[in-house]
Amino acid sequence: MSLSNWMDRQPAQFEYLHRVMAYSSLALILIVYYFSYHNANYQIYLSLFIITLLFLLPKISAWIEYKSNKALHSSLFFALDIIIIAIFLSAVHLNLVLTLCALFTLLYRIIHRKISFIIVAVASLFAILLFYLCNIFIFGTDAYFATTSVELTVLAFLCLMSYFAVGELYQVRYMSTVLEQQQHYYLQMHRYIEFSNQLSRYAPSQLWQSIMKGESEAKINYKRKKMTIFFSDIQGFTALSEDLIPDDLAFLLNDYLSHMTEIAQQYEATVDKFMGDAILIFFGDPITQGVEKDAKTCIEMALAMRRQMILLRERWIKMDYPALHIRMGISTGYCHVGNYGTAQRMAYTIVGRDVNLAARLQNAAETDEILIAEDTYKLIKDDYCCIAKPPIDLKGIQQQIKTWQVIDKFDYHSVVQQQWFDYEYQGFHLLLNLNEVQHFEYPALIEILQHTIERIQSQQSVSMTTEAVAKLHLEKEGGVLVETQK
Repeated sequence: MSLSNWMDRQPAQFEYLHRVMAYSSLALILIVYYFSYHNANYQIYLSLFIITLLFLLPKISAWIEYKSNKALHSSLFFALDIIIIAIFLSAVHLNLVLTLCALFTLLYRIIHRKISFIIVAVASLFAILLFYLCNIFIFGTDAYFATTSVELTVLAFLCLMSYFAVGELYQVRYMSTVLEQQQHYYLQMHRYIEFSNQLSRYAPSQLWQSIMKGESEAKINYKRKKMTIFFSDIQGFTALSEDLIPDDLAFLLNDYLSHMTEIAQQYEATVDKFMGDAILIFFGDPITQGVEKDAKTCIEMALAMRRQMILLRERWIKMDYPALHIRMGISTGYCHVGNYGTAQRMAYTIVGRDVNLAARLQNAAETDEILIAEDTYKLIKDDYCCIAKPPIDLKGIQQQIKTWQVIDKFDYHSVVQQQWFDYEYQGFHLLLNLNEVQHFEYPALIEILQHTIERIQSQQSVSMTTEAVAKLHLEKEGGVLVETQK
């Protein structure tokens, strides 16, 4: 067997081969010792015993692995090693060089195999006892610490260096292989994470996270829950698609959907699907805060979307795009939510009467209007200002539906604490969000507003003067006309 084949073995296999190398070295040293010293007697039989043990090691190892775990397997073989070393030291009468080499080999095994202190202590006590028994009954007690012959010293150091070199070479190659495998696994894991992140964009983030955490499975199932459903679309977008080129249309649509989806994620909503410019969102699965809290969160999200749409509309107008507006419909009720489809392809979605109702409410809503059904109104009426609208007939729904228009959230604070201002008149539009203003921008903002107020006041005085002069001229013309008639 070549050395390269040794280096390519698994740790357990290499440990066996390394032990064979150590035991073979001990047997060879004992044979040389037997023929080098005149007082040697039974050392040759010990070498034969060690050689016989080499052939029995595979069966002993298999039996120990079958009867015990990995930790006990390592401890038992260490005990075997220390027993062999104890008998070897007794056989060589604690020859200085041979004793040091044997102890260094044993220390190497302890360090690399990470043998526990208790095992080392117990095995050492047993080895010392066995050492004295062998001295008394087998090898005798004379000629201890004898000087080592040159040939035996050279052989011992060659065996020791070979044992250390092979062990360290294997450790280096094994660690290199482990690092390469670790790097490979890391790259594969990074690749799978990238694939997972890309695929997660085709499913609601809450569902993807639930599957990754093991909280849900990708199988055909559904459940009935009371949920709040949100529908929205861009008013007149279908007609707009006839006027814009595809690139501009795609830009507007992606810009709109990205901002609306970002807002939905901020409120932990589940974005079900995009249908052109329409968005289906629901609250209540897989994350829920309770039916009432889900409904209020949905209304809060709708108001945030309407405010964001104002900013988008202003930006689009500056880019020479038409002014676009949003319509939203919200309904609350029992629906079935889960995975629908087949084992090969499925979709996580929601079905039920209130899904259809939310879509119809969105279609019936006016420009920039948030239209809600009665069940939703009952849940949010204490926190949001709503205006009752006449009952309406909706396609696919038999009875008339009571609806409410959401105006805004009730402001229980004073005007001094108001953070959002949105006023729009003919020739005038003020949109101010104090939450977005940085502290260092306040002086410039105050200066702009003061300059604007002064300009409006001066324009007002000019308008009043012009109106008075025009009125005076009319009165004079009327007087002349009267005198002429007389």
